[in-house]
Amino acid sequence: MKIIIKFIILILLVIISPSALANTYFRAELTGVPVITNTSITANVGLTYLQVGFARLFVSSLDQYITNNDNPLVKIPVNNLYLICDGQSFQISNTGSQMFYVDMIDFTRTAQKNVSLRLENIGELPAGTYSVPLKFINRTGITLDYECEFLLTFVVDEKQAVSSFSGDPYIILSEEDVFNKQISVKNKNDVRLDLTSNTNWKLWLDTSNIKELEGEYSLLVKNVSGNISNYEQNIVRLLPNQHYLLAQGTSTIRGTELGNSIPTNLTLEYSFKNSETDKYIKEGIRQYPLTYVIERE
Repeated sequence: MKIIIKFIILILLVIISPSALANTYFRAELTGVPVITNTSITANVGLTYLQVGFARLFVSSLDQYITNNDNPLVKIPVNNLYLICDGQSFQISNTGSQMFYVDMIDFTRTAQKNVSLRLENIGELPAGTYSVPLKFINRTGITLDYECEFLLTFVVDEKQAVSSFSGDPYIILSEEDVFNKQISVKNKNDVRLDLTSNTNWKLWLDTSNIKELEGEYSLLVKNVSGNISNYEQNIVRLLPNQHYLLAQGTSTIRGTELGNSIPTNLTLEYSFKNSETDKYIKEGIRQYPLTYVIERE
């Protein structure tokens, strides 16, 4: 009787179309939201498959690269992608199928298996939506293959940051400077701003925290390096409650194919001049709260 039942199942499976078999007997679904860090991306996937005698599960990629859909020039080799099953890691490629699980039983059933897809050794990535099509195969005990395609997709959010290791600018007015009403005094420390952005960006100077200025203050962008496409090349007179565009550029993070990041920075020089020629000014430090804002272009 057991042999007759298996034979009937075999006949039924053979007469069903391959596409129907794929949709009915093998499914791959994302469970939860992919977890993204600076070095890896992990997505959990639930597999539902038909088991007839036994099931051997395979995975392969349908593309050589994981591609940024917003910027197709940004690609990650698919061999950076691994399938994690029961604590074991299996590298995925587009040149052949990798078997990662064998499930044996002496009757027909619908089984489930949870696995993880893990993208490793990537560093930081440019912002955008990434995807790669994968194929899962279930090779059963009656030598039938059930296939399903799964599109692995994850989103890298925009991220910008600006930092300075040289502190705030300060101008020291000495006793000699006080009696020279026309002197222009430069800051004692040039300010270097280090920028990181995984998308196109703009850098602004915000003086909204300054209510009143004693004398004339000016700014000059002395040096730039890295992914800066345009910057202010004139001496800029600073006033309270203003926004000044200092520079703009492209992503400083390029992805694994091109190298991870491009050091990008600006060096700023501040200067002070007495605006009233009939008055002397007090000696001492001139220092005001300035805010640097980096944002997506």
